[in-house]
Amino acid sequence: MARIAALCLAWCCVESSASAQSTEAREPGPPAPAPYSAWQSDAPHAPPPPIALSTPPAPELPAAEYSRRPFELTPELLLGFASCSDGSADDTRCSGLSAGLGVGGTLLWRVSPYFAFGGTVSDVSFGFHPAAETGLQDASASGSFYGLLGRVYFMDHGLVEPYLELGLGGGSIRTSAREADAVQYDEAATGGALRVGGALEFFLSRHLRLGPAFDWTTFNVGHVQRCNGSACTELDAASYGHGTGFSSVSLRLSVLLGEGL
Repeated sequence: MARIAALCLAWCCVESSASAQSTEAREPGPPAPAPYSAWQSDAPHAPPPPIALSTPPAPELPAAEYSRRPFELTPELLLGFASCSDGSADDTRCSGLSAGLGVGGTLLWRVSPYFAFGGTVSDVSFGFHPAAETGLQDASASGSFYGLLGRVYFMDHGLVEPYLELGLGGGSIRTSAREADAVQYDEAATGGALRVGGALEFFLSRHLRLGPAFDWTTFNVGHVQRCNGSACTELDAASYGHGTGFSSVSLRLSVLLGEGL
C-alpha cells in the first residue's frame, strides 16, 4: 500500500513539472536586441545642400505690331504759303505772292525707335500775280529749303506714328518778272533757314505709312539780289520787299526699309 501511495505521489510531481514547463514554453520571451541603434549627438546637423536647377529660358515675346525700321524714305506733296517782309521803297515783289504747290523728300536713319536724323529738301512754286500798275508781266515765284533734319517719335510700335521735327539749313524765295523796260529781272532772298514741324502718319502696311504734316520755315535773309541775266545787283533788304520763308501743309508717304528695331 505504501508503495502505491509513493508511486502516485511521484506521478503527480512529474505531471506538475511537465505542466509548468509547457506554460513557460507558451509565454513569449523578451524581444531580441536590434542590430543597430539610433545615432545621438548634441552637434548641429546641417541640412542637405539644395539641388541646383538651371534657370528656365525667358519666354519668347511676340514681334511688336508694326515695328519701326531703321531707314525711312518720304516723298511728299505740299501746299506752300510764302511769308514776306514789306520794303520801305518797293514792295512789288511781295504784294502779289500767293499759295502754290510743291514737292519734297526726306531720307532718315532711325537710330532708335524714338529718334532719327538725315536730310530733307522741298521746293514750292508759288502763285505770283503783281498788280497791273506795277507793270510786271510773265511773273513767277518759287521757294526752297534744304538742310539736315532731326525727328523725335513718340511711339515704338502700333498703328499710329506721331512725331515732331527740327531742320537746319538754307533756303530762298525767288521771283521773276518782265518789267516795263522789257527786261526779265530775277530777285532772290537767300540765307540760313530754320524749320519746325510735325506729322501724324498711319500705317498702311508694315513698310508704308501715310499721313498729313505741317512745317514752318523761316529764313535769316543775308542777301537780296536782283539779276537781269548778265549782271546782278545787291539790294537793301530793308528797302525792297522780299520773301522770308514759307509754311506748308503736306501729305507724306513714308517707305520703311530694314529689319524691325
